[in-house]
Amino acid sequence: MRIVLRTTIGTVIYAGIVYLAAAVPTAAGLMLTFPALNGLAFYFSERARIAPMAATMLWMPIINGALCGFYMLAFFGLAKALPPAPLAWMMAIAISVLWLFIVSRDRVHRGIAANQQLRFAVAATLAGALLAAAALYLLRADALVAKLDWSDHMPALADVIAGSRLKILLFAVCLGGFLLATAYLPMRDSVRGVLAGLPIVPFGGLVSVAADGASSLDARLQALYAMTVTVWLGPAVAITFICAIARYFNTRQTLPIPALDAAARFAALVVAWLACFAAILAVSFAVGRF
Repeated sequence: MRIVLRTTIGTVIYAGIVYLAAAVPTAAGLMLTFPALNGLAFYFSERARIAPMAATMLWMPIINGALCGFYMLAFFGLAKALPPAPLAWMMAIAISVLWLFIVSRDRVHRGIAANQQLRFAVAATLAGALLAAAALYLLRADALVAKLDWSDHMPALADVIAGSRLKILLFAVCLGGFLLATAYLPMRDSVRGVLAGLPIVPFGGLVSVAADGASSLDARLQALYAMTVTVWLGPAVAITFICAIARYFNTRQTLPIPALDAAARFAALVVAWLACFAAILAVSFAVGRF
């Protein structure tokens, strides 16, 4: 019952994040690696597990963001030569297999040492900025870029939830699976960090766009073109979040009343999420002005 309640609460929070993100279409690429599951994984874990989880979790935004970018680039090249819907699903399976291969490597499970995490975050930010700048330049030079809609708007809540039901369902599956696995299966903290970065939500989100039979191929390409610019910047936001919230949870003073302590930790988590969302908005509006 406890796991069901936690999964429900986490899913409702994620649905709210999805709704806020819908106001800014250019944020879609950044939102692929939004650290919703990462934050909840920290919140529901014991203090002693947080640092080793963070060490491996830091790899996940890089791996997931890169695979999302690869997915979109490959779809651009093949979508007009192959049936788009089967292609979207086959590519999702392919990058899922590739993800499993990558995260099984010893280098990932060794994680990023605490004294190298700041350097890692700076390097990820600079690399992401360069890739985003290159993508923006190439898109602006392409005739199709004229079709991109960089404007923001606030759609109806029901429309957003209905359009994002696959992503929300996948998030619930990921969170519930993480809670069940960590509660009943013996596993190293490094594996917990990897599971907290499961890419089912971002991969499912890409498939929901690429395989959307209700939209024309041009409309689907248009949506993915916009995401291709900002997807490279998302990992930097997630990595900064992981470093900051892990450090806070690991060093904060525990309050004597458990309910107050849980509330304080959750409040800190919400503030960190809002900071991530503010950064995503700032980047999205900046990109929209180019």
